[in-house]
Amino acid sequence: MKKLTYSELELIAETKTFHVSNVKIFDYFDLGRKEWYRFCTQQLGIEAVAVHIGVDYKKEVFDNDEIIVRTWLERVGNTSFTLMQKMENKQGILLASAEVILTTINRQTRMKTTVPDEIRRLLHQNAELAELINC
Repeated sequence: MKKLTYSELELIAETKTFHVSNVKIFDYFDLGRKEWYRFCTQQLGIEAVAVHIGVDYKKEVFDNDEIIVRTWLERVGNTSFTLMQKMENKQGILLASAEVILTTINRQTRMKTTVPDEIRRLLHQNAELAELINC
């Protein structure tokens, strides 16, 4: 089974106004983490819950902009791991970046649990997360 370190999401920004709000940008980052959440629940039997999210907004996003959100594993602790995210337009211009700390919890007891070794190994691998989920 191939281990993965990042995921990529392509989407078209949508808004009823000219400018996409920062709240919507936050939502796009959440969509970019979807494969990570799915990996944790479906492959590992745990949940990853966001306990901290920091977003830096660099450039405006406008209606119908084509954007790419990349998400990768940056650090692994005892009961949490950190994902980094960046959002770029099709020209490669950085629009926003995010740091997200997720804690791992047992799905039945809802208590923190140790980060599985599978996630620790991802830190040293070079493959796409979507490939692992589709195994």
